[in-house]
Amino acid sequence: MKLFYYKDPIGNFGDDLNSLIWYNLAPELFDNDDSEVLVGIGTLINSRAPVMPTKYVFGSGVGYHQFPKIDDKWQFYCVRGPLSAQRLGIDPSLAITDPAVLLTQVLPNRPVRPTGMVSFMPHHASSRFADWKALCEKAGINYIDPAYDINETIFQLRQSRLVIAEAMHAAIVADALRVPWIPVTCYDHILDFKWNDWCQSLNMSYSPHTIASIYDMERNFTATEKIKTSVKRGLRKRGIWTENWTPPVPETNRFEMEDKVVAALSNLAQQASSCLSDEGKHFESIERLMEKLDVVRRDVARRSGGVYPRIAV
Repeated sequence: MKLFYYKDPIGNFGDDLNSLIWYNLAPELFDNDDSEVLVGIGTLINSRAPVMPTKYVFGSGVGYHQFPKIDDKWQFYCVRGPLSAQRLGIDPSLAITDPAVLLTQVLPNRPVRPTGMVSFMPHHASSRFADWKALCEKAGINYIDPAYDINETIFQLRQSRLVIAEAMHAAIVADALRVPWIPVTCYDHILDFKWNDWCQSLNMSYSPHTIASIYDMERNFTATEKIKTSVKRGLRKRGIWTENWTPPVPETNRFEMEDKVVAALSNLAQQASSCLSDEGKHFESIERLMEKLDVVRRDVARRSGGVYPRIAV
């Protein structure tokens, strides 16, 4: 079996949790046999999933791209939440929660010295739209880039007293680590469906705070790139355009929006009420996921003729 997940060219925290969690928690499941794949953390139940392999779905969700053709190549052990289960027409009991919560089962059980800092992580696409590190510095907030080294990111999340999250897996991991979090949206590419799917799995509601969209993508452009962007905008305004062309980046609005964004971040850090799932529900979801993982292990062992010991919760 191989591990299937989205691999961002520059890295993305939520997706990169897959290799850290699965290769540490259940390394015996994986080999070079590409006729089977484990579909784990991410919004991966869609038309872009590989067609030929048998897909063992463990906690993934529905949301992006076209809905896949569900056939006997799809084996569902559990999904992210009740909305995914409903869309798929599967047993509602298979809606447990996002398996990124299992990070707690592979981290060393040692205390981390809290710093009292407030951290912010944008969605990985949002991180490229503006200089969020500089914005956070002005707001007195610790910035965590979703492309940072995954171990450093986890360490900073553990040190935080509060996490402001546009990236859903920043919220999921913060919640798993029992660090309060606040959901925000800065741009319109944030998918409410997947947030609601996860939140409902833990009996929470999703009510994000809105931060104004800020664009400063041309700050690192070369002179040639700036000219190219200007030409594209001119052509588009004149109606000389086809959908096959790569669109120009959004126009810079940093000078108009910077103070608003900094103030919004600062106010959230100081005044907004935070979220944290019920502790009993949190630990119940971990136990249920671990039980499901034992089922996967037994099924794989049965097919291969091997025997795997039960995972202790």
